[in-house]
Amino acid sequence: MKRIAAVAAFGLLALAGAAFAEDAASNNDNNTFVVTEANGAVVRYHFNSNGTWDAATADGHAMSGTFAVQGDQICMTMTGETQAQCVANNTDKHVGDTWTQKAADGSDITIALVAGRP
Repeated sequence: MKRIAAVAAFGLLALAGAAFAEDAASNNDNNTFVVTEANGAVVRYHFNSNGTWDAATADGHAMSGTFAVQGDQICMTMTGETQAQCVANNTDKHVGDTWTQKAADGSDITIALVAGRP
């Protein structure tokens, strides 16, 4: 399960750093990125202005790590890992948006940026 959630995370981060670059408080600190994977699994991500993130699956599996915007990419390192995974940064997503994009493994994922941290 950790690998599946990590794959979604790396797809998701294509937008998270952009939101930080534009307006950290409104798009990230108090909101949730809800990722639905191709197989229907749902992972909820929270990104923090201090460069950390945490996530939880519907079955309660939790993970966390750090991230950083590097030029036109955002790079994420899972706690316990040494290798960062980087993806293109996306700057046009806001609370209330839902979209489909490619995960790091090439599968389609759906992401909704919702207000609050349910």
